[in-house]
Amino acid sequence: MRQFMTHSNKPIIALTSNTQAASAKVLGAPIPFPYEIVRSRRKTMVVHVQHQQVQVRAPHFVSDAQIAEFVEKHSQWISRKLSEKAQQDSQRLRLQDNGKIFYKGKTLRLRLFVRAAEAVEVTGTELHVYAKRTDERTVAAVLQRWLLAQAKAILPQRTRALAAHLNADTKLKDVVFRKTKTKWGHCTSSGRIQFNWLIMLAPDAIIDYMICHEVSHLLVMNHSAKFWALVESVCPDYRVYVRWLRKHEHRLWL
Repeated sequence: MRQFMTHSNKPIIALTSNTQAASAKVLGAPIPFPYEIVRSRRKTMVVHVQHQQVQVRAPHFVSDAQIAEFVEKHSQWISRKLSEKAQQDSQRLRLQDNGKIFYKGKTLRLRLFVRAAEAVEVTGTELHVYAKRTDERTVAAVLQRWLLAQAKAILPQRTRALAAHLNADTKLKDVVFRKTKTKWGHCTSSGRIQFNWLIMLAPDAIIDYMICHEVSHLLVMNHSAKFWALVESVCPDYRVYVRWLRKHEHRLWL
């Protein structure tokens, strides 16, 4: 995401968002991707890049020409991000027989079998899913139940143990699970820790880091230097795990 602060004193005339498709050509130099403009009552201009989609969110008072200049200025960065997003999309899990699944840091072959009793088994190189049907929705449901069961069996116990180690066990009220779109974990001010059970697809070291991160929030409810020092005292290699998640987390989403 790239953004800049505009310096205009022009009043905002329209109060509603305006969305339009923009052709991409500035000063005779073609921009190698289309982009969409979304105007609103914001003060900055920002570019959001997703797979095969570039969106520029801009204030109402910024002209199309200014937006085009901004896009051209950052076109190399946008092109690089589009390439990265395309590569990530090619790595995403697709629930089909003989497909691939990223599990515990390894790419396994996904095999689907029809059977009345559902189950999931991991071999050295394959992950087998047994289900009544092998359509994507059914297979996803079986995998989700399997991962949630693992999360409930492992994460609460390890979370409470670490909280006790840090003398924060009285602050920990509950450990719950929820599949969210953007977060692997969350800690509320009331002491409720929530985990995204998809983290069970990650290596055990990543899971332990996530537990450490959220338990540390029981004592420090921000991401200050004090917080990261606390994380490091328990998980000295946390920077390695943060980098791993940034690089691979797109491969863990069902």
